[in-house]
Amino acid sequence: MKVFFNKIELFLLCFIVFVIPVSIKLSSLPMIALLIMAFLKKENYPHLIKLFKTPFFYILIMPYLFLWLGLFNTEHIADGLRYIIRASSLILFPIILTAFKSNNLKFKNEFIFTSFILGVFLTYIICLNHAIPIFFKTKDYNVFFYQDFSKIITGAHHMSYFVIFAIVILISNLLKKTNLPLYKNKYLFIKIFFFLIFSIFLFQLSSKATIILYVLLAFFTIIFAIFRKMISYKIAIPVIIITLSMIVFGLSTNKAQIRFSNLKIALQNSKNIDSESQESTALRLVAYKAGVELIKNNFWFGVGTGDIVYEYDKFYFDNNYKKAYSFHTDPHNQFARTFVSNGVFAFISLLSIFILLFHQAFKKKHFLLLLWTIICILLFNVEDMFSYQRGVMFFSFFTSYFIFNLDISNNKQSLKLKP
Repeated sequence: MKVFFNKIELFLLCFIVFVIPVSIKLSSLPMIALLIMAFLKKENYPHLIKLFKTPFFYILIMPYLFLWLGLFNTEHIADGLRYIIRASSLILFPIILTAFKSNNLKFKNEFIFTSFILGVFLTYIICLNHAIPIFFKTKDYNVFFYQDFSKIITGAHHMSYFVIFAIVILISNLLKKTNLPLYKNKYLFIKIFFFLIFSIFLFQLSSKATIILYVLLAFFTIIFAIFRKMISYKIAIPVIIITLSMIVFGLSTNKAQIRFSNLKIALQNSKNIDSESQESTALRLVAYKAGVELIKNNFWFGVGTGDIVYEYDKFYFDNNYKKAYSFHTDPHNQFARTFVSNGVFAFISLLSIFILLFHQAFKKKHFLLLLWTIICILLFNVEDMFSYQRGVMFFSFFTSYFIFNLDISNNKQSLKLKP
């Protein structure tokens, strides 16, 4: 019976990471089932008791607790409660993944990461299946790029977050830092195939932030691999050539050129933003200005968990930012959103999570955790990760998994890669 429950537990976790990029609504019931199982298994109790005594747990859930405290400081309690419910995985996954420690099935890490990769691959198939018939009907290549390509599932920005992390998992595996199934060299082409497909997928999504991150991670990984003598110069040179070719090709697409050109124009005119502009970078700059002003006026306790949208809209209206007001533009920055909503102490609590992640990554020499932390810092600077369910579950699942199953997720403690 114990083995059966362990298999069900692993299956549900794999199912959740599989559907996070595909259809987040399918993850709710498995998460509830896992929470119930966490308290039903007696062998979990020592781990759970230890969890409630460790500072790591309270560091991870503190931003969520500040959301509750923010209800005392808000006029729109219903909006605040919706936000809190949406972000509930921040407190649930630390419990679920702590209980997962007692699961003694082999190759847990491999199954979980592979499930996520397959989920991202399925999203690509779905997007292609949607775009190809439209292309044959309209002969418009734009259906293969940006929002037109991803809209059948979610926004292009959100989709790109999953794709970049899938790429990072594959890179970590190719550098023999993270285990995946099919570990023999004869299966190497399968992983390279997924890496190339996801790289193409990322450039099709045309998200500026993740494309920049892709370029930075590519060169960081190559330099890291050469410095650590993981690859020889004979291998490094063709890898660099292939990587540069992919980047040049990706940036040469019409959609990418337009978006980066708009980025340049928006930054050049950042001090005199057109109130009628609906370009994404211009709207983000307006939101940044609003955030700075709201933080100044609500430094200690914020505007309240449910009032942030209304306060931003008020700033846009008062300062005649017409498009930002009509679109109800979000902060597009989780650090700013937390500061504006719940004040300086909530902001510090959010920063503490990243200090913990960096500390654990360097202490345990955990390559994938380090890259995960870098990715999340960037994403938190360009997106409200806690304001939509897909984002908060993505962050809370993998952050909790790394922190509370660090030895399992570390290559040295899992299935050994064989030549």
